[in-house]
Amino acid sequence: MAAASGWTNRYRRRRIAGIGPGCIVALMKSLSVRDGDGVGRVRTGRAIMGKWMLHAEELLANIRTLARGFAADRRQRQQRRALDPADVASLKAIGLHLAAVPEEYGGWWQGQQKSARVQCEALRLLAQGDASLALVASMHPTVLTFWRDPAMPATGREAWEAQRRAVFASVLDGAWWGTITSEPGSGGDIGLTRATATPADGGFRISGEKHFGSGSGATTHVLTTARRPGADEPDWFFMEVAGTPWDGSTGMTLKAAWDGHGMPATNSHAFTFDNYPATRLAWPGSWRDVFEGTGGTGSLGFGAPFLGIIDAAMRFMRDEFIRRGQHPESFRAFEKMEWAAAHREATLMYQCYEAALTAMERNGRARHEASLAKANIAVLAESVMTRLCRIAGGGAYARHSPLGFWFEDVRAAGFLRPPWAIAADGLFAMSWNGEPGAMSIESS
Repeated sequence: MAAASGWTNRYRRRRIAGIGPGCIVALMKSLSVRDGDGVGRVRTGRAIMGKWMLHAEELLANIRTLARGFAADRRQRQQRRALDPADVASLKAIGLHLAAVPEEYGGWWQGQQKSARVQCEALRLLAQGDASLALVASMHPTVLTFWRDPAMPATGREAWEAQRRAVFASVLDGAWWGTITSEPGSGGDIGLTRATATPADGGFRISGEKHFGSGSGATTHVLTTARRPGADEPDWFFMEVAGTPWDGSTGMTLKAAWDGHGMPATNSHAFTFDNYPATRLAWPGSWRDVFEGTGGTGSLGFGAPFLGIIDAAMRFMRDEFIRRGQHPESFRAFEKMEWAAAHREATLMYQCYEAALTAMERNGRARHEASLAKANIAVLAESVMTRLCRIAGGGAYARHSPLGFWFEDVRAAGFLRPPWAIAADGLFAMSWNGEPGAMSIESS
């Protein structure tokens, strides 16, 4: 325990966001298991942890630096209507894309129990500088969970492993993965996919309408769904899109550029695909199996940017009170009520997020907790931003204030990936397993 205390104090002093005492203690426990001689494995474990800590420390420090620079240019960035691919290049330059690739394949990921927190906190910090960019950045690690996190299938292991290696190798070569699964009229339900996948040239050709392709123009590969001839259910596929023209000449046509009220610079465009080449996931089972096998890291990563927006918004309001010369005793009753409620709800968001991350670090999987956290973050973030805008008054809707932009940004958490109806179905199904953290007099 002395070693754990030393590590905890060291990283508390350095204030490395996301590497909390719980994470350090969990790491030290995992390293305390000794082999026969009780020495070699511990030394190896400490070396591995030191390497992982170095990557984590450097990544979060670099993300902070980038986010501060983006925040200094916030007014201009919030008024952008398109993603700048140079921003994604800057994230790759500091290695963010490698953070989701398992260490044994050349990346920095060492499992949910060690790496989930660092990845989520990187996205949370990034959102404080540029919310749209953080949302785009969350898609890359979320897509990689499909190959990284599910347990190895009982059959088809050789093909699955070969594809995993190819996917991770693409990231080492600079690939940036995204997703374009949603279809008009599907309500976000993958099971209602109408796009078709026709066998051709040893692979498949996909045809259909797709939208919400966040990161378009920066992504090199995108995950999608389609139905093979005669199939009862859709399958997962991925397509290489780097450098592909959007004029239809190669089967990919821009149907509508993204024009969202919130997250405006995500390039979440809509496309029409016509016999576009695609590769089917080598997973031998149902599309639901691989989706549910990800264990919750994708949900937490998606929720982290919205938490970062609230971090920035609460800090902005505190600074705004100072700029206005307001003191606690000068607040009107309504302002006191709304600020206290915003403070309470923001704290609840943080606790939901922390509980899910802690469950991930303890169990290696936390799909139920992560889904609950994601839903609670969506509800509470919108409420917090509504209250802050009320306190700020009419100025919140001027384009020189970030509050109006953040208000629209956080609403995306409830409308996208998945929309509320699908999210509610999932939470209802998981609710029969009981509430995480509940106690009962019936069990010891």
